[in-house]
Formats: sequence, structure tokens, C-alpha cells
Amino acid sequence: MSNYLQIFISLFSILNPILAITIYLDVTNGLKNSEKRSVAIVCGASVFGILTAFLFVGQPLMAVLGLHDYSLQLAGGVVVLLIGIFMIMKPSDKVEEGKSTEKTINPNRIKSLGISPLALPMIVGPAAIVMVILYGQQEHTVLGKFLIVGILGLVSISVIVVFMLANYIARALGDIGIIVLTKLMGLIIAAIACEMIVSGLKSVVPILVHTVN
Repeated sequence: MSNYLQIFISLFSILNPILAITIYLDVTNGLKNSEKRSVAIVCGASVFGILTAFLFVGQPLMAVLGLHDYSLQLAGGVVVLLIGIFMIMKPSDKVEEGKSTEKTINPNRIKSLGISPLALPMIVGPAAIVMVILYGQQEHTVLGKFLIVGILGLVSISVIVVFMLANYIARALGDIGIIVLTKLMGLIIAAIACEMIVSGLKSVVPILVHTVN
């Protein structure tokens, strides 16, 4: 159970919807509350669909490309580490609450906002995709795979809830609170990245030693 809790925390940290609140409030500025909810729901559904697809397709795709697990662990670990460091070092933008002035947007356009720029590339990036593929590789049973799907569902619901409460979260945490929370998530992500790199090195070093000898 602790392993699955770690997976949830890891994915929530790498997706970091708290950091995306700024973008969400800007994108939905002037929309009606019902339209804002629609954007949040579409975003969460898109996140779930994208990550679930890579959970099942990622490993076969790697096999087709001739990539080894340790290659993804090392390359993915470096990418995740850089993102974690960026989150820690980056000066965060000021979070502004959406103004009350309403604007008219095509309903189809409203839904598309949840897909881009929110779900892609703001929430789901290369690091999240790499992590999902690696977690999928660790689960060798159908039950294990579907437990990961359940975690992806919970993470996606968390994204929806965070966006629906964006104004309240921005008001409660304030700029400093969001900055501190984002940097804490960055630290968690960096630690996870180090584990990925170490795991990859444990696999590749013996191969290199054997090749040299």
C-alpha cells in the first residue's frame, strides 16, 4: 500500500496542478462558473486518458524502438531531475484571481482549453509520461496495472478538484504559500529522479563492466 501511496504522491508532485493554477485562472478569466468547471473536468479527463494510454502503450513502444528499461530510467531520471531543480530554483509568477468580467467564447473552444494548454503541455509533460511508463514496467500483473489506472484516476480527480477550487486555493495560500508548496514538490521530484538514476545505474554498470572485461 505504501508503494502505491508513493506513486500517487510522485505523480501528483510531477503534475503539480498547484503550479498550474496561475495558467488556469488566466485561461478561464471571464468565463462563467459552469464553463470554468467544464474546463477543469475536460482537463482532468484528458490527463487521465493520456497517462493511461502511455501506461499500456509505453512498454510495447519501447520494445519496438529497441530501448532498454535502464535507458528510460537514466534519461527519464535526468529529465525529472532537471524539472525538479527548475521548480526549486525558478522564481514563481504572482497568482492572480480571475476577474468577474464575463466574455463569450465558443463552447467547443472552452472544452479545448482543458486539453491545450492545460492538460498538454502544462500538466502532462515528458517527465510524467516517463514516470507512468516506468511504473507500468514495475507491475507485471493485470491487477497491478489496474491499480495504477486507479491511481491515475485519483490523480486526475485531484487535478479537477484543485482547478475547481483554484480561486480559494490562491486566496488561502497566497503567493508565498504557492511558491513554498511548489518548491517542496520540486524537492520531492528531485529525490524521485535520483532514485530513478540510481536504479538505472544498477542495471547498466554491470553491463559496462562485463563489456570491458
